[in-house]
Amino acid sequence: MAHCPGKWSAAGGLVFTGCLLSTCSPVLSVNPSSVTLSPDQQALVITSVDPAIPDRFTLKHLPTESAIAPGPYFRPKRFGLVRVSPDGRPAAFSTVDHHTLVGLLDLATMATREIDVITEGEVLTFHWATDGHLLVYDYLPANGYHCVRGYDVQSGERLVVPRTEHRASIHLTFEQ
Repeated sequence: MAHCPGKWSAAGGLVFTGCLLSTCSPVLSVNPSSVTLSPDQQALVITSVDPAIPDRFTLKHLPTESAIAPGPYFRPKRFGLVRVSPDGRPAAFSTVDHHTLVGLLDLATMATREIDVITEGEVLTFHWATDGHLLVYDYLPANGYHCVRGYDVQSGERLVVPRTEHRASIHLTFEQ
C-alpha cells in the first residue's frame, strides 16, 4: 500500500463510510441465510447464523384449530410454500390440506401467527414489499377464480389489493 497512497486513502474512506453506515443502520435480531421446505415438505428447514434458532420447524408445531375463523381445524399433510421477508424477520408459509393455513413464522422466537384460512384452495405465491411490512399472496380457491389478498405485518390488518388483469397476467404494484 505504500506505493499507492492516493488509492489507499480512497479505499480507506470507503471502508470508514461503510462502517459508519453499518453502525447507524438498524440491526436485525435474526439473519437467516435461508428457509426452505424439506424434501418431504413436512418441515421448514432453517439455516441461520444464530445457533439459538432451531434448524427445523415441523407440522407438529402448528396450531390445530383456527384462531381467526371459528370452526376450521388444521390437519396439514405438508407445507405448501415458504418465503422469508426482505428484512429477514418473518417467513410467510402455507400448508396443504382441506383448510389451508396461511401464517407467519417469527424467525427470532419461532412463534407463528395465523393470518388467513383458505377453505378448499391453495396459495400460489407470496410477494413481500421491500421493507417487509406488507405481504401479498395469490391463491386459487376451489371455484377456480384467481384471488389476491394482502396483509399488513405491523398492524395485523388484511388489506384490499387492487389488481389489474391483462390477459393471463396479474400486475401488483407496491405504492408508498
